[in-house]
Amino acid sequence: MKFREYMLVLAVVAAGTGVSITARAADCDSSQTTSKWDVLGRVAQAGDCANTRLQDREQAWKDKQQNVEQGYQDRKDALRQNTVGRWDSAKQNLTDDRDRVDQKIQNGRDRLDAIRNAPKNRLDKLRDAGSEERQRWDNLKSQTGSDVSSLFGGNSQNSQ
Repeated sequence: MKFREYMLVLAVVAAGTGVSITARAADCDSSQTTSKWDVLGRVAQAGDCANTRLQDREQAWKDKQQNVEQGYQDRKDALRQNTVGRWDSAKQNLTDDRDRVDQKIQNGRDRLDAIRNAPKNRLDKLRDAGSEERQRWDNLKSQTGSDVSSLFGGNSQNSQ
């Protein structure tokens, strides 16, 4: 009895599989026709069709996975570029601000030095003016002295 039940189950499964294989084979390639009595040919054709479908699905899965990874990498690169670009811009702005502040500080120091040194510079100018005036007077005195001595001394040499 067990043998008959086993054969019955096997027949049902084989019939279902045969119909399924035939249907899938027809889906795969309708240009290949195999006669109805060539069961092995249809099974081989169905196997080839299933193998082709499996390879197509594997390739589609690999392509999809690669596209997802590439999209992820592109997004990551874009975010990194935006972040790094913003950081570089902020860093440059900070450097520019620091340079502006340093320049303002230096200008303030220069003004303070000018204010602090103004009285000293005026006093030095006055001293220098007095020295120049004194030098002019000394030059004038020596010139006058030499003119007078040449006037008196020169006449006395010519008359003798």
